[in-house]
Amino acid sequence: MKGLALIIGNANYEKSENNLKNPINDAKDFADVLNRLGYIVKCVTDTNQQDLDSEIDEFGKKLNDYDVGLFYFAGHGMQIDGDNFMTVTNTNFDTEVSAKYSSITLNKVLAYMERASNETNIVILDACRDNPFEKSWDRSLALQGLAPMYAPKGTLIAYATSPGERAKDGAGDNGLYTTALLKHIEDKNITVEEFFKRVRNSVYTFSNGKQTSWEHTSLTGTFIFNSGQLVQTTNAPYPDDAIADKNFELSDNNALIDIVKELKTSNWYVQSPAISRIPELNVNDYNDTELFILGRNILQTANGGENDAGYFMEDLANRLNQFNKDGENHVLNGLLFETYFNSDGVFRGKYIKTWHLPSLSALSGNDVFSKSYDFIEEQLEIFRENMLYIPNSKNQTVNFDVIFEKQKKNGVPIYRVTDIKHEIKSVLFKDSENSFFNSGEEIFYETMQFAGLKTKIAQISLVPINKVVLATNFDMEINNFSKVDFPIGFKVAKNN
Repeated sequence: MKGLALIIGNANYEKSENNLKNPINDAKDFADVLNRLGYIVKCVTDTNQQDLDSEIDEFGKKLNDYDVGLFYFAGHGMQIDGDNFMTVTNTNFDTEVSAKYSSITLNKVLAYMERASNETNIVILDACRDNPFEKSWDRSLALQGLAPMYAPKGTLIAYATSPGERAKDGAGDNGLYTTALLKHIEDKNITVEEFFKRVRNSVYTFSNGKQTSWEHTSLTGTFIFNSGQLVQTTNAPYPDDAIADKNFELSDNNALIDIVKELKTSNWYVQSPAISRIPELNVNDYNDTELFILGRNILQTANGGENDAGYFMEDLANRLNQFNKDGENHVLNGLLFETYFNSDGVFRGKYIKTWHLPSLSALSGNDVFSKSYDFIEEQLEIFRENMLYIPNSKNQTVNFDVIFEKQKKNGVPIYRVTDIKHEIKSVLFKDSENSFFNSGEEIFYETMQFAGLKTKIAQISLVPINKVVLATNFDMEINNFSKVDFPIGFKVAKNN
């Protein structure tokens, strides 16, 4: 089944007393596991009313193209006049009326699901952790928590609590409910009803009976989150033990397998002669899977710093020609796949192998290798919402608009980066994992020449430097030697 998911986590509100501890971690961790399950996932955190409304519209319009739709919200939820609302970073909590009209109704999500032609829709609400509103409102409608909702045919609505209960924070980085979701969602071959029963039992147990999760369902068919599909590929033309290549047995006795065995030694003195024998291989003597495995191991060796493997990567067009066969190049497929997927066949996320990505991306406009770029684009399709760059046969670049603020230090002009946009959306965010530099409000900067800014952006955006195109303020006279301040501890990414 093809699944589409919109994941929302709102934790930081305009008034800090309304802030929450876990929703951003909850949203990101739940998005990660759905990615591993093969969903097309859009994860948005700390969103305002306008942006969340837009994200729901985009999600709703795409539902017809998928078998399964999933909407997840972590943050403050509230019931006003019998309707349920998701709060956003700019929700005005002063009165019930102001809160209602500065939030987003959950009915909008359900309306899209009801009109969609897909088979299954799931709404998961990890909301009502505490109540910041009751002291300021005239009457305590918020104390009622989220109200039961009508579930359109083919829909399941899951709440973190039963009516009238409050959801609790967990002991770690996740709330109790999402902790239970993450614990059980990878349980294989259980129905969604059994999944939520296991979640409910865990929530009840670890809250000492103070919280009971709850569902309302009108599902008509059988749905299973994990039927054993945790290898993150889409119709890859290789067996499972080549995708999760830690399971690949090097049992055949042939020249290619011998080379692979030597590359796996991690001994440069053994690996170097193995690389030197690669030109002796005849592509017709080996099957597609063996060639794919060879490509993966060449990149592993090059990434480990072995010089001859590095030279191989620097001369890819010439080195790979011998492996072209019937329009396919399975060695190149292996090189590309190893860049983005680990030995378990799982997407590397922000840990993709970028060292030789510029060499690989340089071939993307070469018609001889176009099928390999079609192959890797298909494998990465489910991650498109979260990636600024996906290799493809069209040789596309990634354009960034860099916004500067001109300052002076010791009388010398210096240009401070204040924002970076891609397709009119900001892509410059504080890196939540870089807590040393992001623990307070003050922002620290590193100074570089403008010529080095392209390299910096390439490094932190996971876009190969030869695909990065920068545009700057038209009213500033910036050249390659201009001094630039870049914020330390920030990332360039499609989503925060």
